Amino acid sequence: MPNLLCRDAQTALEPFLDGISLVVVDNLSTLCRGGKENEGESWLPVQEWALRLRSRRLSVLFIHHAGKNGFQRGTSRREDVLDTVISLKHPGDYTSDQGARFEVHFEKARGIYGETTKPFEAMLETGKGNTQVWTMKDLEESLTEKVATLLNEGIPQYEIHELLKVSKGTVSKHKKKAQQHGLLRVVH
Repeated sequence: MPNLLCRDAQTALEPFLDGISLVVVDNLSTLCRGGKENEGESWLPVQEWALRLRSRRLSVLFIHHAGKNGFQRGTSRREDVLDTVISLKHPGDYTSDQGARFEVHFEKARGIYGETTKPFEAMLETGKGNTQVWTMKDLEESLTEKVATLLNEGIPQYEIHELLKVSKGTVSKHKKKAQQHGLLRVVH
């Protein structure tokens, strides 16, 4: 595997980039080895390489893992030259049997704004004829539905915030929204 921190590895990829418009680096931990992950200076060789590719009108998609705190591992300097940073997170009520179900959050969106950057939930489901279909919901709508479902199942409001890993105030807000949309069978 090439080590993209080394100029030789970057140069070795050049013959494969003709006619390409997107370079996917999956993932930073395996393809950018060496240096100190928390030091911005260690990232400079890859940053310069990405800028050279950008000047040739090539897009680069970097895939990186979150640390135990839920945020990217290592230096935040990696984001300086990026146009878009998207974070995928499992919803608070996610279970492994649900497969590909996650929240999509735009952490940085240069040139993208408004409704386009609102977080949403995506899930890969099996549709008609056993085809795989992506379904998407506005995250606010999804959370309102989850709160309504739990309340309708008799789960007390004070327990829902722990189940969904959201604040008590968020649960209260979505309970009101669920009432307004007629999602609650019984007023709780």
